[in-house]
Amino acid sequence: MPSVIVVGGGVAGLTAAHELVERGFEVHVYDTRTTWGGKARSQPVPGTGTEGRRDLPGEHGFRFYPRFYRHVIDQMQRTPAVPGVATPTVDQHLRATTESAIAMVDEDTWYRFSRRKLDKPFDVLEALELFFQKLDFDTADTSLYGLKILQFLSSSEARRFGQYERLSWWDYCQGDLYSPKLQRLLRAVPRTMVAMDPKRGSARTIGTISMQLILDFAQSGVNNDRTMGGPTSQMWLDPWVAHLRSLGVQFHGGVRCTGFDVAGGRISGIRFANGESRASDHYVLAVPLEAAHALITPELAALDPALARLRASDVEQLVSWMVGLQFFLYEDVPLVRGHTFYPDSPWALTSISQPQFWRELGLFRRQFGDGQVGGLLSIDISDWNTPGTFVPKRAKDCTPEEIKTEVWGQLKAALNGRDAEEQVLTDELLHSVHLDADLDYGGGLPPRNTSGLLVHPPRSWEVRPEAASAIPNLCLAGDYVRTHTDLASMEGACEGGRRAVNAILDRTQSQARRADIWPLEEPAWLEPWKRLDAALYQRGRPHLFELLGLRTALQASDVLRRFAAVTGLTEVDDWLDQFRVSGMVDTLLARLGIR
Repeated sequence: MPSVIVVGGGVAGLTAAHELVERGFEVHVYDTRTTWGGKARSQPVPGTGTEGRRDLPGEHGFRFYPRFYRHVIDQMQRTPAVPGVATPTVDQHLRATTESAIAMVDEDTWYRFSRRKLDKPFDVLEALELFFQKLDFDTADTSLYGLKILQFLSSSEARRFGQYERLSWWDYCQGDLYSPKLQRLLRAVPRTMVAMDPKRGSARTIGTISMQLILDFAQSGVNNDRTMGGPTSQMWLDPWVAHLRSLGVQFHGGVRCTGFDVAGGRISGIRFANGESRASDHYVLAVPLEAAHALITPELAALDPALARLRASDVEQLVSWMVGLQFFLYEDVPLVRGHTFYPDSPWALTSISQPQFWRELGLFRRQFGDGQVGGLLSIDISDWNTPGTFVPKRAKDCTPEEIKTEVWGQLKAALNGRDAEEQVLTDELLHSVHLDADLDYGGGLPPRNTSGLLVHPPRSWEVRPEAASAIPNLCLAGDYVRTHTDLASMEGACEGGRRAVNAILDRTQSQARRADIWPLEEPAWLEPWKRLDAALYQRGRPHLFELLGLRTALQASDVLRRFAAVTGLTEVDDWLDQFRVSGMVDTLLARLGIR
């Protein structure tokens, strides 16, 4: 079988290696680091473990595995937790989070939210209304935002790509019309979950992923939002690499790729910083976007218009920062059994208390550190460009000590009650702090971040390449290539790796089964809505909600009854039930004069 060099040992590169070696290819994986997993890897704090305990477990950020992650979970299900033993597999280390919470500054407490099943359109609006009522938002905010969510869910793919890809999520949601309180929430939620600024990210991408996260609450059971039952490398990545080694993958750590040689319209070899070079039949470039951009030379760009577009793009406009920080505590503070969001935090914080999900490893203080640490709050910082509250500077302009002070202050402001007896976090609890090792302060402030994330600005889909390049023996893998997942995440990287493998299989005319790729799924009851919208969009008409002038109807809080009046139905529930029947779409088309 042909040989393949995979450049990059993150989730995309490991996925490509896994799929290729199972199909008999000779696979070599190269990475600048000596540890594997890229941004997903754990970052043990050196020298903190004593008397046989592991070092305290730092991470790039907390691990988050929502319901729609299918590619990553499939990869886990094919990876034994112990090399050479078929079961158990590493997916069994995942733990379900049964609730989430929102903590707001100057409120008496934080708000917990559990999951509920959504079966029809009205359920979506009702669930959002209950959510907003708990947070004390006014009816106008609830109505407009609920309608925009339902509009996106009922929009066709053609409209999402042709219209919403050209808008920011903020403009699509008409963010300037909301109260300041909801504007803060609208800005915070996309940043905390997918590291996107709603004013920078496209409505298509943020909307698609936001719908998946909303629909997570329509499901029940373990296949919802999950977290890892221990440090990521220990529970997943180390067993994965060990399994790939056992299958024959050869790993080369601490080696940096400096460029590709080109001859006859193909890649003829690869060069490394240590002066070595290597040739292979096929190459997979599975490094982050900034690193890939730096490796696209004029020679490569001349062979592939997609690479030329990517090379000509301003990478700084395409990426943002989402960086992790861990607070190690003397005692555990579980908070809620899931993630907590902080809409009022200027740095867009999200947190999770992890030891409650790590019970299978044993008591935390007996497994990690010096025996004093009993708790761990893992934080994601998603806004690095807004001044803080306690340290009035951007996170990018802060020292690591200042970042610790500001994040700790933001958490206490949101979680602690007004009475001394209600204090959840106190300074006496704090043992130590770990900040993501991918921040390099060697050159001073601001630091250099080697793990930026694609933020999908409007029209960025046009810049992003397919996994199969026009160069016949070069493929791209990573969360920036075009995927169904369309998100800078482990899932997007895993799907990108699979797409690169399928391209190699096609090019080698392999008879092996192609790597599975799954589209994102939305409820079947939305299909009639989408078919109606596809017909409207094809004829240059706006979405049904806009066509019927529902912005005016919103002011009267009469959205659903307006639907009923237009369709000739007297009862809202009858309309909702019948709209799910495909024949209803034809009736609507006729009434709107569309044939």
